[in-house]
Amino acid sequence: MRSPGHPFLIACVFACGIGAARSAGVAALKEQTYHRDLSARAVAYSRIIDSHGPYLRLVSGSTNVDILRSKMVARVEVADVVPANIMEENDISSLRVTLEALKEFSARYPHSARLLKPQTAALTTHVSHFDAGEIRYEGTWMTRNEFAGIQEIRRRVEEIRERAEVEKRAFDGAQRDKGLVLHDGKWMTPQEIEQVPSNSRTELSGSIEPLWNGDLEGARFAVKNLTDLATRQTGAPKVRTERLSSVVRNLFLAEERLTQRIIASTREDYEAARQDKNAKDWLKPNGFGTVTYEASRESTANAAAIRQRSADGLGECKRELREQLSETEIVATDFNKLRERQVAVILSAAVRAVSSRHFTEAEFQPSPQQR
Repeated sequence: MRSPGHPFLIACVFACGIGAARSAGVAALKEQTYHRDLSARAVAYSRIIDSHGPYLRLVSGSTNVDILRSKMVARVEVADVVPANIMEENDISSLRVTLEALKEFSARYPHSARLLKPQTAALTTHVSHFDAGEIRYEGTWMTRNEFAGIQEIRRRVEEIRERAEVEKRAFDGAQRDKGLVLHDGKWMTPQEIEQVPSNSRTELSGSIEPLWNGDLEGARFAVKNLTDLATRQTGAPKVRTERLSSVVRNLFLAEERLTQRIIASTREDYEAARQDKNAKDWLKPNGFGTVTYEASRESTANAAAIRQRSADGLGECKRELREQLSETEIVATDFNKLRERQVAVILSAAVRAVSSRHFTEAEFQPSPQQR
C-alpha cells in the first residue's frame, strides 16, 4: 500500500481581473502586454493585496513586491485540497481539470513550469493511481481488494461487538428466567438481596450509570455527566469526580486506539504481502536472463520491517490498554473504600467488558475482588 500523496495545489487560471485575492499561486508578469508569453516572468506569491490603485502587492513570505496592475497578465491560484476519499470518476474529475489547467499554464508561460512542477507532479501521481485502478480511502491510495479487506476487518470488529452485546442480553435473560435480580453488578436471589445492606444512589454513581454496558457510547455520556458534575463541585469532591472522569476517558481512548491499530495492521499486512511478491518477481529472469538479487533482498527486508513495525505498534496499543484496565481497577478499589460501592461495581463491569473484547484470560484477567 502506498503512503498518502503530498498535498497538491488546485489551479484556477484567470485573465487579470484581480479582486481581493487571498489564495497562494504563481503570477505571469510582462513589462508590456504585447510581449510574448514565452518571455513572461513567473513569481510565486502567498497573497495578493489589491489597494484598487494602479499597483498590486504580491506577498511572498517576508517579501513584498509592488507591481503595476497592467504587468500581471495571468495567474494560477493554488490551494491545499485533496479529497480524502476518491472512489469513482466523478471524485477525480475536478483533479483532472486542475491538472490540465496547471499544464496549460506551464506551457503557455514556461518560466512558471519550475515553480509549478511539484504541484503538477503530485497531482499527476494522484490521477495515475486512479487510472491504474486504485482508489483513495481516508487519505491513502490502495487497491480495491485492499479496501475490501479493510471494510471486512471493520465489519468483523463491529460483528464481535454486536455478538458480545447479544450474548450479554441472552445471559441476562437467562438469569432473570431463573428468578435472579441484578444487584450491584451481581445476579442474586431476592432473598440474598434482602441480606445485603442498602446502597444509596449518589451523584457519582448516577453520573456513570451509562457505563453499565461497557461500550464507547456509554463512556461518552458518563464522561459528559462527570464533567458537568465537576463544574458544580469544589475541593475534594471535585478532585474525585475529575479522577473518575479521567480514568473512564483514558480507558476507552486506549481501546479506540487499539481498534484503529488493528485496522492499520491489516493495511500493513497487505503492503508486506506486496513486498513479498515483489521479492519473488525480482528473482524471475528478465528478457536478458538477469536476476536482480539485490532488489529481491531489499523487498524481503521491507516486508520484514513492515511486519515488525506492525507487530510493535499492536503490542504497544495492547500494553497501553492493559495499563488502563489495571488503573481502572485501582480506581474502582479506591472508590469502594470511599463507600462509593456502586461506582466501584460499574467500573469493574466496564473493565470486564473491555478486557473480554480484546484479551484472553491469559492476556488479562480482572482482579478477583473486581469480578
